[in-house]
Amino acid sequence: MASFGSPAGRLRVSCSHGEPVLLALSGELDAGTVLVVVGAVAAALAGSPEPKAIVLDLSRVNFLGAAGVRVLSAVTDNAADRNVRLRIVTGGNPLVSRALRLTGADRVLDVYPDLGAASSAGDGREFLRLTARMWNS
Repeated sequence: MASFGSPAGRLRVSCSHGEPVLLALSGELDAGTVLVVVGAVAAALAGSPEPKAIVLDLSRVNFLGAAGVRVLSAVTDNAADRNVRLRIVTGGNPLVSRALRLTGADRVLDVYPDLGAASSAGDGREFLRLTARMWNS
């Protein structure tokens, strides 16, 4: 298990390789720590073999700023460019769920309530079906 962190120790990322790759974040995800997430996702994408999916577990994040939400979108796009699904787990964390909901990111990112749901999620077609159902409700 690899580990990444911000210089001030405000954000830690633990990486568990496998399928899907699991990146568990703990601490503050804001403008000062977004590069830690970018680096961790880049390292996961550079793995051999390249993963089909990466799961970002935000259940232990205690602050999620606007820059943090933007980086979630950016790393999702970066992974998609390489045909890798990036899934986000809130883990019942009300702070994370609220930030994603208030910014509308929960409607465009692949968000799951727990690790089990994210790990067993289907391919992109299932995500598109869920998105279409949400938009039509």
